[in-house]
Amino acid sequence: MNRKKILTIAVFAIMSTSCYSQVGINTRDPQQALHISGTGTGTSQATMRIEGLNSQNNPAHEDASSSKRVFSDSNGSFVIARNDQVNKSYLITPLPNTSVSGGTEQLVTTQSFILEYPSIVHIEARVGMSITDHISTEADLKDGQARLFGSYYKFSSAPSSVLSNTSFGQTIISHSTNTEEAQLDGVFYIEPRKDLSLPKGSYTIALYGYSQDNKLNFAVNSLNQTSQQMAISITPLSY
Repeated sequence: MNRKKILTIAVFAIMSTSCYSQVGINTRDPQQALHISGTGTGTSQATMRIEGLNSQNNPAHEDASSSKRVFSDSNGSFVIARNDQVNKSYLITPLPNTSVSGGTEQLVTTQSFILEYPSIVHIEARVGMSITDHISTEADLKDGQARLFGSYYKFSSAPSSVLSNTSFGQTIISHSTNTEEAQLDGVFYIEPRKDLSLPKGSYTIALYGYSQDNKLNFAVNSLNQTSQQMAISITPLSY
């Protein structure tokens, strides 16, 4: 075998070994397929420059002084959060007049929304509950026992990591009775609210009215007041 053939075989052997070895930049002992080593100076942090992520080449930056976090998408590409992270809000007013039979829960209203980013979601409502039965006609309601009625939320649809059809944000009134008449006549106002940290995805939230006792009926917003409403505020989390 001549010298030229020996040299060619040696070059291919080195190339073959390099294709399957770890690559180190600024280190002679790479710990991963690609290992970039570096330290900062003074109070600065170590820097790795990627030209596609700088303010000149990437519109995710507002200006040359912008500083944002880089994260990896599902393809393993380094990207910056876009500029379209905006707060959103929804308002349902007035709440529909809804009858709630004793001993049941009743859907009052729903609202669907889409989170393009992980977000903090604030839900609140002002719910007026009118007791529709005069309790003097119901002897069972005059036994000195406490009755519960109120309102809460459920997700009727949500990403798989979020519980659906499970109540949260409960605001419940406990009212006891005695032998006097009409103790529960009137309108009772409550304000169920909840702050949630939610992942991106599609959601439908539902507001419910609830009565524990099968003799205690009430109606949500029987007065058709515009102040009785449900509001949802969405604030995307910053990257």
